[in-house]
Amino acid sequence: MALLKTWSKLSLNLLVFAVTFSGAPGIMWIEPPDPVTTPGGTVVVKCSTDCDQPLLIGLETQLDKTPEDNGTRWRAFRLRNITQDSLLLCFVNCKDKGQMLHSTNVTVIQPPEPVKLELPPQWILVGQNFTLRCQVWGGKPRQNLTLALLRGSQELSRQKAPEQDPRKAAEITFTATARIEDHGVNFSCRAELDLQPQGLGLYQKSSAPVELHTFGLGTPHLTSPKLLEVGKEENVSCEIDELFPVENAQIHLSLGGRSLSSSVTRSQDMLRATAIATIQEGDREGQWELTCNVTLGNQNREVQGNLTIYSFPLPKLVISESNVSEGTLVNVTCEARTGAKVYLNGTPKSPGKAAQLSLKAAEEHDGSWITCQAVLEVLGEQLWRNRSLKLLVQYGPRLKEADCPGTWAWPEGTQQIPRCRASGNPTPSVACVRDYDHMSLPLGVPLKVSRSHAGPYRCTATSRRGQAAKYVTVTIAEPPRDSVPIIMGVLLTVGLAIMAGTIAALCLRQRKRRGSYEPQMLPLRDRQAD
Repeated sequence: MALLKTWSKLSLNLLVFAVTFSGAPGIMWIEPPDPVTTPGGTVVVKCSTDCDQPLLIGLETQLDKTPEDNGTRWRAFRLRNITQDSLLLCFVNCKDKGQMLHSTNVTVIQPPEPVKLELPPQWILVGQNFTLRCQVWGGKPRQNLTLALLRGSQELSRQKAPEQDPRKAAEITFTATARIEDHGVNFSCRAELDLQPQGLGLYQKSSAPVELHTFGLGTPHLTSPKLLEVGKEENVSCEIDELFPVENAQIHLSLGGRSLSSSVTRSQDMLRATAIATIQEGDREGQWELTCNVTLGNQNREVQGNLTIYSFPLPKLVISESNVSEGTLVNVTCEARTGAKVYLNGTPKSPGKAAQLSLKAAEEHDGSWITCQAVLEVLGEQLWRNRSLKLLVQYGPRLKEADCPGTWAWPEGTQQIPRCRASGNPTPSVACVRDYDHMSLPLGVPLKVSRSHAGPYRCTATSRRGQAAKYVTVTIAEPPRDSVPIIMGVLLTVGLAIMAGTIAALCLRQRKRRGSYEPQMLPLRDRQAD
């Protein structure tokens, strides 16, 4: 058996195979059955048998060995400087049973290293499933290797290493559902090589923590007008809700590829951007694309809308003269942009053509407005633009009955305000003077009426355009009589009549009481004669 020291490992394996199938009776075993040691370490193995009279108990190995102890049916050996896995072969020569063999391997442990955790590289939508994948190299012996997946300090899954070949990576996976609470939480994987039963302790190695990002992202909504006039400003806004985490989200508004300066508001799970859209003179008309873009992590949501840009300046209104004398011919021209329909003083004209109006200035035109209206239809919506000019007509004074009545009837002693107004441009002054004594009435001033104010007056309106005159007659009526004495007289008469009737009734009642009163009836003849 000494020759076994020079045999190769392959030769030892062949010998074990041959003896195993040789049919030799008896039992032999090794303790510990699966010895392990650290690199360069020492291990004591014990070869035992059930043979009652063993002639020789030995151990064959390529390792450096020394006898450690022995007994009747066993013998122990110390193996030193173990740097690699090696085959151990225990044998016994039994007097009655022949030779028996038992083999095992001493394993040089390898702590788990390295450990790697893989998470989805992108942000994960809340409610969506995702897979955690943990890989570990080393960790020998593999039957003692366990992998655990952790959320912070919380253990999600613990599994035995499925791959037993230490030259290959052991891998486990775990599927979880993304939650809001998972955002910003560190996930990790821990490999544990438990050799405590063998007296070598617990070897642990963890992966680098990986931060998970979860999100909730709804659909943005644009709010804007359909139309935007060149040179004008309009408010546009974009809002998105069901958003998490709102503080990490960004929102941008752009019009025709041009970024708009936005005011951003955040509130719980809502994000809103508000901006002022404006188009300068010279920019093209037509449809422009309004875009709202929301980004969160590496996620993106975008919505587009159309804004129609148009130019619609005020119509051009030209008048030959705006301050003319009565009887002057006035010419008016109104013109609007191409495609607009023109109305001049309410009268429609052909689209795209200048509208013209001619009139002979008269009193009724003084102070009137000449209005040019232009209407343009854009996307089914009618847009209006107006421009107006005031026409002033100069004409001489006129005294009309409505403004200066021909007859004034005033009760004597009352307060009256004489009124006589004249029309004309420029505004004329008016004076009313009595012919025979040149007494004038104070127009527009309160006056206490007396009989001296009666008579005809000549009212004259004067301006630089000429004069106009008319006669007015002032009549003074007697003051109305006081009705109080009449009423008192009537009441007194009625009272006296009532008093007389009452006295007569009393006297009649007294005569009845005395029996002196008997009405006398005349004979029928005498009554007829009478």
